[in-house]
Amino acid sequence: MSKTPNPFPVVNQSRDRSFSTSATACPVGHCRWDSRTTATREAKGLSQAELAAARDSQQLIAAIETGVTRCTKFLLRLAAALDVPPGQLDPEWANVAPVEESAPGGTIPGSAPVSQRDLPIHSSAEGGAGFIIVTSDAVDWLPRPPPVANVRRAYGLYVTGESMVPEFEPGDIALVNPHLPVVPDTTCIFYGAPADEVRATIKRLRRKTGDTWYLRQWNPPEGMKADFTLSRQEWPICHRVVGKYSRG
Repeated sequence: MSKTPNPFPVVNQSRDRSFSTSATACPVGHCRWDSRTTATREAKGLSQAELAAARDSQQLIAAIETGVTRCTKFLLRLAAALDVPPGQLDPEWANVAPVEESAPGGTIPGSAPVSQRDLPIHSSAEGGAGFIIVTSDAVDWLPRPPPVANVRRAYGLYVTGESMVPEFEPGDIALVNPHLPVVPDTTCIFYGAPADEVRATIKRLRRKTGDTWYLRQWNPPEGMKADFTLSRQEWPICHRVVGKYSRG
């Protein structure tokens, strides 16, 4: 039985959750962006109602501007509606990129331009034994680690399933460079032909021919073999994995 390689630099730095687009808990008085929101809105010549029409309810806008709500998951959306960087509303978000427009359903990660400052992280869900369904929109953003520091359209992908254990555990983030050439003995993410859902699988590429991918999985699901093939016509896109964030 072949020994599982460990080819990737493991990024062990702690992941700063302030780079998440989800709500962040913090003490009252810590996220003081009420006055900045008011000043920015007024500078744009918008009323609370007009700003609310673009993104949220007027009650929420009023709660923010009066200081009743000091921390909210809607900061990025408000910044986008006001067309300003998030850090202009709250200095704690100074390193967070503005919200990108939502990608159409079925858009494969790495196929649309994104901010170069932070790395978009996509989520996945199990889509059958050894396969996953990937979100078109990023669900998180992290500072770019060295393997993808200057790579256009690089992205990260939360790993779901156990078919690539121990190389990738569920919850690890695969770091992806979509521009590298496809070569044997590399771990890659293979994407199915465009559809309403983004189908994918992360596997080791053994070799390729004009019409076939020859793949390997370290921990095959029940009923599957370690080595198998995929049709390149049905799975035409291959992105190289160049590192990972380990979970925890």
